[in-house]
Amino acid sequence: MSTSTPRRRSAALVGSALMLALTGSSLALAQTAPAPAAAHAAEAPSKIPVLTRAQLDALLATPDKVVFIDVRRPDEVSEIGGFPFYLSIQISELDRFVAAIPKDRQVVVVSNHAGRGQKGAEILAAKGVNVVGAAGVQNYEQEGGTLWNKKFVTPEIAGVTKGGSLIAVVREGFQGTEGPVMLKDGSILFTENRADRIVKIAANGEISTYLDKDGGANALAIGGNGELYGLLTTAGSTGVVQYEPAKKVITSGPKGGFVRPNDFARSAKGDLYVSDPGAYQKATQGGATPAGPIKTGLYWVNPKGKVTLVADDITFPNGVALSADEKTVYVANTAGEALIAYSVNPDGSLKDRRDFAKLAGFKNGRSGADGIAVDKDSRVFVATNAGVEVFDATGAALGVITLPRKPQNLVFGGADHGRLYAVGSGSVYRIPVLTKGPDRLGK
Repeated sequence: MSTSTPRRRSAALVGSALMLALTGSSLALAQTAPAPAAAHAAEAPSKIPVLTRAQLDALLATPDKVVFIDVRRPDEVSEIGGFPFYLSIQISELDRFVAAIPKDRQVVVVSNHAGRGQKGAEILAAKGVNVVGAAGVQNYEQEGGTLWNKKFVTPEIAGVTKGGSLIAVVREGFQGTEGPVMLKDGSILFTENRADRIVKIAANGEISTYLDKDGGANALAIGGNGELYGLLTTAGSTGVVQYEPAKKVITSGPKGGFVRPNDFARSAKGDLYVSDPGAYQKATQGGATPAGPIKTGLYWVNPKGKVTLVADDITFPNGVALSADEKTVYVANTAGEALIAYSVNPDGSLKDRRDFAKLAGFKNGRSGADGIAVDKDSRVFVATNAGVEVFDATGAALGVITLPRKPQNLVFGGADHGRLYAVGSGSVYRIPVLTKGPDRLGK
């Protein structure tokens, strides 16, 4: 069974009553004794906004800019769960420890329910702290959010996971996590896209920068001889490039270029399948919201570089993956209820579009479907709002692996291809599985 990388280093402060923990951008300051609510909390209706799940998810995606101050007791934090990047301080101690709050971060004050968080937020706002809102962790969970700091274990899924195995947190606090692939030695690469670099996690767990200034890659692929490819998303320079063994442009996409490509898969023959969810138009004059996507597309690029539009009616084409035998291409529609599948013709072109599987993560008009991985037995793993959804070769649902935070992409790794890695929202998780990835590099 895999074990988790420690997430905190603790030092005793003020005897045993106070603990200070620090990991990456996460900072925890906790007092064990319960305390009454502050006597000077405002009686009038609070002016501090209560943040929605969507607002909280946006903040959680920017770990370098936010700190969550949790005013609950430490036992409540550990039993119920909470948010990363946090200080834990009792309301009665906020005045005393206000100097410990980072001045360069936005602050969200957290309790089980947002009302008590608002009281703490008012105290800090009066002290000049940059408070942006209050949150209730139980409200967030009721809205479908997944809380951090809980013990997450695998469900029992026949042939896939043994029930009760600990899901390891490899590391949190990355500036974006996308596009993972596996190298020959079982290590994985992924793009830290907001930092413009590619990160390597070795088979022994060591983390290092593999390539700096990668040009804005969001996804990666590996060729049959170990070539490393990247899908660039930066405006004005979108396309597929080869990084290794020598850097060169493979394609810039259709005439006029891709809009904002997201993911791609490469077959052993050299065919590329690229998703492009498009970009949103600027708001119309006087409008507050974007008018909608300019253009979306799923593209096939043959080994000679010819680009063919396969579909332009997928609302939000996102993750792309090939089946183990490379006879099927799977496409995630972030806004749709179904995972889409195509059959691959001998020449690499696609046919027979169909809905392959119904996604449990589909709620309020979005499934959140993102990255896809497959195993050696043709099972399909999809990152969605629900977690990692697992399907058999026919599209029948087998179960859902819940993670501390929403996954964005997946890959099998390890020396024997026998570990499933999930990346997303700045985090990397390692899931112990009973199966293995397909016998190929990349995904």
